Amino acid sequence: MKTIKRIIDAFRNSISESAPLSLVQSFIAVCENEGKGVVELAEIVGSSRTTMSRHLLDLSESLRSGADGYKLLQRTQDPSNMRSVVYTLTPKGKVLRNTLLDLLE
Repeated sequence: MKTIKRIIDAFRNSISESAPLSLVQSFIAVCENEGKGVVELAEIVGSSRTTMSRHLLDLSESLRSGADGYKLLQRTQDPSNMRSVVYTLTPKGKVLRNTLLDLLE
């Protein structure tokens, strides 16, 4: 349980003390499934598409409010389906992923 708390605290310390656990879950889903879109990621974590979409936007370049986002994810148009967007980790996202992985060791 202490490891889980350290992971949540590390995530919150890196972006926002008030980050909900579902945002942590969305970030971890992308870490484990880079290159997937909103629909696939929502199915993986068992959330609605709307919730996943909001989380992915917040973790990307800009928040829904228009303020700067957390810049942990990069949104890219899916080359196989021009109507879809896929998500990958930015360099900042990779640093956070590695920090979280180090806490598991």
